[in-house]
Amino acid sequence: MKRRFVAILLLLAVLSSLVGCVPKSENGNAYPVEDYRTTMQYYDDFKILQLADLHLGIETDVARQLEIVRGRIEAEKPDLIILTGDNFMYASREVVNALVSTLNAECEKLTALRGGRLTKFAMTFGNHDNQGDYPRYYINEVMKSYATADGDEIADGKYAAFVDFEDDNLFGLTNYYIDLVDDRSKGRDVVDVKYRLHIIDSNTYHFVGPDYDYDVIREEQLQHAINVYENATADKSYIGMAFFHIPLYEYSEAYSQYLNAPDKSLVGQGSFLEEVLPPYENNGSYDKLKAANVVSFVSGHNHKNYGDFIYNANSEASERAIFSFGVKSSNQLYHDKDMIGYKTITLRDISVSEFVNMKNISENFKNFTGGASDYENN
Repeated sequence: MKRRFVAILLLLAVLSSLVGCVPKSENGNAYPVEDYRTTMQYYDDFKILQLADLHLGIETDVARQLEIVRGRIEAEKPDLIILTGDNFMYASREVVNALVSTLNAECEKLTALRGGRLTKFAMTFGNHDNQGDYPRYYINEVMKSYATADGDEIADGKYAAFVDFEDDNLFGLTNYYIDLVDDRSKGRDVVDVKYRLHIIDSNTYHFVGPDYDYDVIREEQLQHAINVYENATADKSYIGMAFFHIPLYEYSEAYSQYLNAPDKSLVGQGSFLEEVLPPYENNGSYDKLKAANVVSFVSGHNHKNYGDFIYNANSEASERAIFSFGVKSSNQLYHDKDMIGYKTITLRDISVSEFVNMKNISENFKNFTGGASDYENN
């Protein structure tokens, strides 16, 4: 389990926390919510590929792992690749650049193959990403070097969907959002937003004496998401999704609801071989993200869990949400050889009540585990 790492991991976590987790709100600048926005063209078969917990580091056979990542992108042909944290662990600058440049190259290749229909990639952080030989903001700088203005991706050869400000007043390293819109040429006050994807840093550790637990999404991050809903666009009728690393506190309750359901197939799908590892406390993250119009929550972190279930499945549609686990996408760190893969989510032009429904989940949320066969050359 993650709580039983060797002493060096805890030491690195402590150092990372002391160096990197001073809230930026103490002296940061307040940027308008629209400055955190980027867009993509929506299609009625828009496919998201989630990669989780790659844990690439200095002892990784990076070439082999990136070969597998490329294979998944080529097989699925997604519109958007989202890495939900713990992308790196004990990594070097070279490892960071190798992953990000590979993602950009694959997006460029797939965009050309599909006649200009963009493939882009996004990234948020997990509790291990900054345990490497680089400054806290280094990964952001690399990501931003592959990002460009909406509409300039093909001309500039840059396919990262990424926004962050080092000097802002928000805790964490990612608090941006991607609007999937009917027409990217329209202004934000007239555009039809189909889906809004919040890319959120769920932060790292919370320390109590010699022990530690996992942190929460902080209050200013949650208020930022609410401000986005209220002020980013005139359109409020979109479906909201959030992608982050550490499962929300309510994931444990949702999993219990799933286990106790008379017919599990009516409320969920997947395989869950590990206890849920939520934050140290319930700080209202779920309620506040729901107030920000988020109805689908996608995490990583639990390496041997994958699947999707409806939270509050027996309640009114407005009270329901989808909670998703993404299985680990590499064989680094601890692993079950048959729990290695990825998730795809295909988005349709449907209502919120249709979206938060088992029919939609079973048809459009797909979990893949290639298992040890992906790594047979290792």
